[in-house]
Amino acid sequence: MMTILMRYNRLFRFVCFASIVCILIGIFWLGAQPVAVGFFPEPIDKIAHSATFGLIAVLLWLAFLRGRPFIVLALVAIIGTADEVHQYFLPGRSASVADFTTDMIAAVTIVSLLEYTRRRTE
Repeated sequence: MMTILMRYNRLFRFVCFASIVCILIGIFWLGAQPVAVGFFPEPIDKIAHSATFGLIAVLLWLAFLRGRPFIVLALVAIIGTADEVHQYFLPGRSASVADFTTDMIAAVTIVSLLEYTRRRTE
């Protein structure tokens, strides 16, 4: 029984990690394509940022770092900063403190809810 649970846990973590990689490919590779310019107009882009970086936070928390919320938030901050720096160098795109702030608000909200739930169920 324990072997089955260990395999399930490894598979689950692998799927979470693979999902994070796919999201990062979307952010950095697809985001660099000309079609990405203006794909999400204001204020819809904030919803896209919230959903994307909230999902990254969930996947990081589930895959690796349950009980380590500050590490999850630090990783999300690094990814968000890299995204904005990347956008700064792309034609037709721009870096935005408001986008980074949206990323972090989503991540803090999600991680807070996950930690609250984890502590209540222990």
